[in-house]
Order: sequence, then structure tokens, then C-alpha cells
Amino acid sequence: MAMTAALLPIPATLSPASAEPDEEGSAAPLVVDRITPDSVDEDSTLRVAGEVTNTTGETVEDVTVRMRYSRHPFTSRDELDDFSTGEDWQPSASGPDEEFEGELEPDGTLEYSLSTAADDLGLTSYGVYPMVIEAVDGDGTTLGSQYTFLPYTGDDDVPSLDLAWVWPLMDSPQRADDDTFLDDELHGSVGADGRLGRLLESGAQVPLSFEAGDEDLVEELGLEEDEEDPDESSPTAGEEVTAEESADSVSPEATEEGADEDEAPSDAPDEEDEGEEEETPSRTEGIPVTWSVDPGTLDDILRMASADHEVLEGALDDPAKEPGRRDQPADPAAQVWLREARGVLAADTVVASPYASADLVALLLNDMEGDAEASLRLGQESVARALELEADDRFAVPPGGLMDERVQELYTEHGAQRFLLSEEGLPPASWISTTPGAEAPLPASGDEAEGEEPHALVSDSGLTDVLSMPSWEPGESALALQRFAAETAMIAGESGAGDRVVVAAPEPGWDPSPEFASGVLSATDELPWLSPERLDRVELPDSKDREETRQDLDYPDDAYGDGLSSTYLGQIEDVSRDVRLFNSILVGDSDPFRPALVRLESVHWRDREALAGATRTLVVKSVQSRREDVRVIPGEPVTLASSTGTTGVLVANDLQDEAVHVYLSLYSENSERLSVGEYTHHFEIDPGAKTTVYVPLSARINGSTNVHVSLQNADGEPISSQDTLIQVNATGLGTQALLISGIGLLILIAALAPRALRKWARKQTARAGAAETGATGDGPKEGEESAGSQDPGEPQDVGAAAATSEPGSDTPEGDKEAEGTAPGAPADKEPGDGVPADDGASDGTPSAKDDPDDSGSGK
Repeated sequence: MAMTAALLPIPATLSPASAEPDEEGSAAPLVVDRITPDSVDEDSTLRVAGEVTNTTGETVEDVTVRMRYSRHPFTSRDELDDFSTGEDWQPSASGPDEEFEGELEPDGTLEYSLSTAADDLGLTSYGVYPMVIEAVDGDGTTLGSQYTFLPYTGDDDVPSLDLAWVWPLMDSPQRADDDTFLDDELHGSVGADGRLGRLLESGAQVPLSFEAGDEDLVEELGLEEDEEDPDESSPTAGEEVTAEESADSVSPEATEEGADEDEAPSDAPDEEDEGEEEETPSRTEGIPVTWSVDPGTLDDILRMASADHEVLEGALDDPAKEPGRRDQPADPAAQVWLREARGVLAADTVVASPYASADLVALLLNDMEGDAEASLRLGQESVARALELEADDRFAVPPGGLMDERVQELYTEHGAQRFLLSEEGLPPASWISTTPGAEAPLPASGDEAEGEEPHALVSDSGLTDVLSMPSWEPGESALALQRFAAETAMIAGESGAGDRVVVAAPEPGWDPSPEFASGVLSATDELPWLSPERLDRVELPDSKDREETRQDLDYPDDAYGDGLSSTYLGQIEDVSRDVRLFNSILVGDSDPFRPALVRLESVHWRDREALAGATRTLVVKSVQSRREDVRVIPGEPVTLASSTGTTGVLVANDLQDEAVHVYLSLYSENSERLSVGEYTHHFEIDPGAKTTVYVPLSARINGSTNVHVSLQNADGEPISSQDTLIQVNATGLGTQALLISGIGLLILIAALAPRALRKWARKQTARAGAAETGATGDGPKEGEESAGSQDPGEPQDVGAAAATSEPGSDTPEGDKEAEGTAPGAPADKEPGDGVPADDGASDGTPSAKDDPDDSGSGK
């Protein structure tokens, strides 16, 4: 039913003459602390107790507290709303009162207690009756009043109503990237006095221990990372290996074996257990509840409990400013909360929203099906990881209880047949005047397998509004509990209602006082018209017994307008492209930033655009930082001592959890001056390890040339925005030319030295012969030519011939002529060497030992 005013707080004072509290948090003029019992019968005694505070600022006299009521019950739930405002009709029947004589000073208080036998009230039948508790002074001026309700069962047969509870454990996304919390709100929420701590304990309906104790909760909860034995063939973190070793470290056979092992979980059930049905969780005490969890919230708590993390300071105060950061150790309160949650939730049904309550409708409208799929997959994985149990995938929990046909089809593909919806998403039929039951059939969506018919379980909006009533200030919890009793009594007493199940589902951010939260569960068991029901046992009636009580599935136009905009989701897709580039170098199917992206797509960002933008910026920076962790380590400039050389390029993977597979690209700025040879282009690097790739270089010209080095993925996309430069200086080419020239000179000297020595020796011999001739008087007379001049008819001196030979005349014939050897005769042979001594008659050429004067045959 439409509950237009149920969220309005019940006013503390409604008379025009009464005084309002001066400021927020000050005492109300009239407080109702207790109304007992919640419902009365003909044998009950009604008691109402509380206190009156003088908030007028002036002394008042002769205060009276009294009860007024009506002997006519409400006829519809809408009348409850009208009466709660105090602006409708006023009950006229008088009930018990209590008078206080004397003065009441400003801010003074009086405690009151009213009681009366129910039989004296004159109530006639089952129903909910109006009741007002008010305080007046001696002049009849109203100081304060509270409008509430009196359920009465009488002596008639009491109708029955089945009530199923959906108990939320949800919060808005608390992290940007996986290690960065936006604030410390969640740290306080999981404590004994925090919102999630109170909801867990009140839903458990038994006292919980929020003390850590002496046990090691990190080990007990399995929060420690498994330490694998290092493989002797693989490098340890930080160890430097070559690209060749890295590429050869994993064989195809080993890869296939590893894949098979990954596909087979270690805790897979035995074949003999495959046919056994999964045990249904069963609570042993208290009211059964279905826990509705946000996997993103559970994942946040798990991360907070597992290890050190960063907490931003001031991110919510001014999203435009760069927030401060502080390191936070693993939170013991989160560890305790997880320990208690694992024990409590195992006894009940657990259903899950998409991860971080992703805006599925907006994602599908903007063709982001992959992100919508990821939100459901991550949801199941996160619940299993945090709670060590599986969420019931038969149930779908669309954010806000709203979905369209595309969302239904998506859920159906993931096995869901039961959809927890709000009345806004599946409104009551216009002709119906009573509260319809929770069950409603849904049209089949997609190619569904044979099995359960898809149907909705619709929460009652009136109860949702009542559960959202204030309950923290004095008296608020008592009035909210009384309204809850009145609402359920009205539903149960509706004419022609028949057997129905109503679902009570508070808002995801529900923050009740412990008194109110535990009180509504106790009332479910104690109120005579209520019977607790398990949600997983609510079945859709057979079609022949089914009454059409609801309209078609609806996603309101204003809900479309409130969804995440196309502009905002376009910005998320920009971040996704950076993430895709980072993922392209990771080994395997790892996608570490997928949870962060889905958190950015949460419905919680719809009206928090500034904070959403700041959070998105943090994620972008984190992605860029992680990409830069895979890098080329710059080295010193390279000097080539010759035309060729080899340099090592050191590539580091500073990621601690991810192995990477990268492609190394090098090119010279001037390939005519310096060229790059063949090297190992692609290789794998373990987490925290380094690899050296050896690259041959060849220089053609002296000088300095830059070599650009970059890391790419398999598609040739650079993973860093800037290349690393290696400066190569070629200085060995001038030295090499000088060396070659020197070697050539030595060869020339070695070739000419013997010839020069021979010439020098012959010249010395000729000079010695000339000197001997001059000494014996046979030398030339005065006026005759010297031995250096050629006289026709005189034999030529060997030394003179050598001295007068033309430069460069090094032919064999010239040598022979210079040596005075006849063509065809051995040169420089002495007698006795197998050649007859030249006696001057052979060819007319004197031998080396012929007497110079014996010149009978000169030519």
C-alpha cells in the first residue's frame, strides 16, 4: 500500500501553544519510554510510562499527564499515517491521568506512569485504536504530546500473518583502489558499538563476543597468505635472471599441468558425495532471518582485517583537495567481526546484491554488459572468500529493489529465480484495497532451464518506512515499536486477506538502536498475530490458486533519471582502458583492478558526484603507478671501443603479486650511424624479479646516438608513457684506422728492409773495392773519370748500378741487371755451389770476386 507519510517523525509536541526544544539534541517536552504490553486483550492492564520536561523557559504549575483515545479502530493503513501527523481528527475518550501539584521549573522533569485495565477502555473488537499521551499545565495549555497506537485483540479469534525478515549487512563502497580506504568510518562500524556490529548481534539474537582474546585471528580466519615452497628452477623475488632463462623456465607441459591443477579445486567433493543434497542452514534459536549482504562491504572488511592499508584523511570533507594519507595496521575489530559473522550467518540463508551494489540498469543501458557480469561474479566470489560460505544464487537482490527486463535476464543467466523487489518495482494492483502477499509471478526471461518459475518476493514498503523511523533519542524506540505492532496488526486484520506472507526488509543503510532492532524481532515472536517465516521457504502459489494482486514489473522513469549518467560511465570506461592495458601484460587472467572499477559503478555514487570524481582520480593514479612498476632500469651511457659491442638492458617487475609477460622494443635514433642487432624480444618476469636482455650494437660512424627502449604488450602498445634512453658513444673507429695504418707501415718496412740492406751492402763493397784500387796505384789517373762515371768499354760497378737504378725499378730483370747476373743464371752464387766459377769467358759479366783490373770482357 502507498505509505506517503510513514517516514515523517512522530512529533514530540503538536499543540500550537506548546514549546519546541530550543536546539537539536535538547530534551523533548514529553517522552514515552514504555508502553506495555505491545498489544492488549480484555484481561490486560495497559501501562504507559515516561517523563515530562519543562522546555518553555518559564515555570509551569500543576502539570497533568493524561491519555486520550478512541473507541473506534482504524479502518485502513492510510489512516495510521494521517493520525501520526497530529493534523487529523483528535480522539475524545479519556483514559487514565496523573496530576503533579506545584511548580515545575524550566528544564525540570517529572516522571509519570499511567495504567488502566483494558476492560475499562470499552474496546469492542480486534483492531488498532488511536491513542494520545499528552501533558498540560493547570490552565489546560498543552506542554507536549505523543500520538501512538493501541493494538487490541479482544476475545475474538486472532488473525495470523506470516512475516519473513531480510536483515541487511551493507554499506557504501569504502575503498578507491584495493589498499586505500576513503575514510575510517568502516573501522568504527564493525566494532561492538558500530552499525554493522550492532546489526550482526541483533540479527544473531544471541550475545556475541567482540573481544579479540589471545588467539591469533589472522591465522584462525585464514587471512595469512599461503607460502609456497620456492622452486629451485625459478628465481626468488628480486633475483636477476636473463631473458633466455626466464623464457625457458616454464615448459608447455608444465603449463598444461598447472592449468589442470588450477581447474580442479583442492576441496572438490568426492564422487560419492556428488548426489547428496546440500544441507539447508537451520537456526536453532530465535527468529529466522535472511541476511542480505553487499559483497563489496564484506570485501572491504576482509581487506581491512587482513593486512596494513592506507586511510585517507579529509577525502570526504573537500574532494577537490589532495587528501592526506596514513598507514593503518590490520584491524583487530574487523577480524573479530568476521569471526562472529562466519558463525552467525552459517545458520541462516545468505543472499547477495551485486558487488558494491553496482548500478546494473545504467550499465546495461550504456552497453557495459561486461561490467554488469563482473559485478555478479565478484559478488559470489567475495561472499565465499569473506564468510567461507556460498550465497544462495537462487535469490537476486537488485539495488534498491528495482530492475527492468534486461536486469532480470542477466540474473536469470546466473541461475536466479527469486527476486527481492520493492513495491515501487512491482506495485499493488490499482483495484486492490488490502495488502498483497509478497509472492508475485514474473514473466519468463531468456532461455530458462526447466525448474522453478521466476517470481518476485516483494517487501512491504509500509514496514520498510516504519523500520526507518528514528529510534535513538529518548522515547523514539518505544514509539517506533508501537507503530510496528500497529502496522502488522492492521495487515493481519484486513478483511479477506487469507494466508499471506509479508516481507520486512529495512533499507540497506539501516541504523536502528539496539533496543529497536532486537525489539522488532522479539515482537515477531510475541505478537499474537505474527508468525515468523523463513524466506527461502516462501513458495509461489499454484497458478490455479493464484490471485493477480500486482501490476507488471516496472522501472520508474525517475529511477532512470537518478541512475549513473552516460557521461560518468564514459569516464569509467576511460579508466577501464588504462586497466585493460595493464592487464594485457599480466600472466594468466588476472584482473586486479576489476573490483575498484565495479566500486566506481555503485548506485551509492548517484548523488555524490564530487566524491565519485575524487575516488576515480585515485584509481587512475593507482593504475598508472602499477604500470610503472614494470620498467626498464636506466643504465650508464654505453661507449663502444670498436665498431660493435653488446649492452645489457635491465627490466624489473616490482609488482609483488603478479608475474608479467612483456615485449622489449629498441630502436636507434640514427640507424645510419648506429644499428641494433637481434635480441630476445619477449619474456616473462616473476613478481619482484629482474631480467637482463643483452642487445648487440653496431656503429658505422663515430659519435653519440640515443637508443630508445620501451616495454610493450603483445599488441605493440607501450605500457609506459615515456621511453627510456640509452646514450651510445662510438669512439673506437679513429683508433682502429690508426692501428690499420700502423700495421700496413710495418708490413711495408718488413718487405723493403732486406732489399735496402742488400743495396747498402753492395754499395759498401764497391766503395771498399775503389779504396783498394786507389791504394795500389791502379786507380784512375788525374783527369780520368772516377769509378762513379760509366765509361763505355768498362765494366759497371755493382754498387754504382744499384745507386743509379731508377726509383721504383723493382722488377726481377732490373734486379738481375743491377746485380750483374746474366738472364737465366742463378744470382749471388759462389764457386763451389754447384755452378762453375765465372772465368770471364761465359757471358762477359764479371763475378763478385773478379779482379777489377781483369776487364778483358767488359760487356
